[in-house]
Amino acid sequence: MADWFNAVTWSVLGALAALNLVVLLYRSRWGSRLRPWVLRALRRVSGRDDLRWLDWQPLLAAAGIAFACVSAYGIVSGQYGCRPGGSDPITLLNSGKAFWAGHSPFVVSQCGHTGEIPYGFAAILLTALGSLGGMPGVYFVWGLVALSIIPLSWAVAGPDRRYATVFVGTSVLFVPIVCSQIDGTTNAIVPAAVLLSLYLAQRGELLGAAIGGFLSTARFPNLLPVVGETGAFPRRRFLSAALAIGVFAGVTGLTYLWWGPQFLNTVILQQLGRRSFSLNLYGILLLSNSLPSGLGIEAVQAALTLALLAAVFFGARTPLGAAAIVLVGFALITPFLSFTILIWLLPVALLGMRAKWWLWGVALVGSFNYDLALNVWAWDDGVSWPSMVLDIVLSALLIVLFVELWRHERASSPAGPTSS
Repeated sequence: MADWFNAVTWSVLGALAALNLVVLLYRSRWGSRLRPWVLRALRRVSGRDDLRWLDWQPLLAAAGIAFACVSAYGIVSGQYGCRPGGSDPITLLNSGKAFWAGHSPFVVSQCGHTGEIPYGFAAILLTALGSLGGMPGVYFVWGLVALSIIPLSWAVAGPDRRYATVFVGTSVLFVPIVCSQIDGTTNAIVPAAVLLSLYLAQRGELLGAAIGGFLSTARFPNLLPVVGETGAFPRRRFLSAALAIGVFAGVTGLTYLWWGPQFLNTVILQQLGRRSFSLNLYGILLLSNSLPSGLGIEAVQAALTLALLAAVFFGARTPLGAAAIVLVGFALITPFLSFTILIWLLPVALLGMRAKWWLWGVALVGSFNYDLALNVWAWDDGVSWPSMVLDIVLSALLIVLFVELWRHERASSPAGPTSS
């Protein structure tokens, strides 16, 4: 049954989806009548005749205020405190404390439960730094990671950076995800790491690959787009790929040596076999309890992932396009596509208009599926078919987006490290 929290969530999602649509229409031939109205509204806000003020700083400020207000309310009101099913924020905080105490940060005690942290060393290190300031410190550190998507989008987007960054800042896949739950905030490290590695590759391909490999230890699938993008580097692409893999493997190996099987089971093995729910076609099988058991699904997933990575590494022409294709492909392949994982797709917004349109559809359908069809109708009311239908729709949108990105990429000319 829906409550006031659901109503607020749906209202925010609906308003942002409409605003993001206005941003899209502003550049389309269907939005010619809309442009004068948008320009007048923006000029009233800025008091200027030009729109040069609309860069990443106002967007960052707006997103930062939203995140700070929601986080402060959650902390002060006790919403992030102990709850019957446990508390993810407390699990994260206790993980950071365990790191400093010399204990395992991957399995900790919280609210009478055992909480697991499915994040690798880079994420654990960030959490540990934040835990020095208590719960506000944890949210502050991870908020910085999430908010970095705005300036990084501006830095990577290219000549059309103003429009692309506005689209990212108003997307349903950004502020609602990082504000709604801590899992969304921590998942922001994936697009942030991809964008940062692309930005640093402009200074040095090996630098971008090394930093990308290290940050990929936070969520190990993040290594896929980082390696994929190195295939389109104009120089030393094999060395860059080897460096990214080597840094990831080295840090992961040292983490295993320090914390042992508990790290491997929690961060790698359990995540490979996680089948809680999914917003793609796997969701239909999960809702109907018909997904086969055993390692067959994981074996097929691994084979498809390696094939995707090889095709992108040898066939992509631009690093940004390569990373975007891998991210969309992973969203299709994974048997655990949550709403918070959809934030991984934000780098797609820095590509062409057609990609933005399909991404807008993915954001709308994904949010509607998770927040209403799945959370309310399926889990609360026991009515699963609406979510199953939306699983099909979302998968179809992802397939079309994947094909569009691949066609766009094959038509592109090889260029610099972050060219789209």
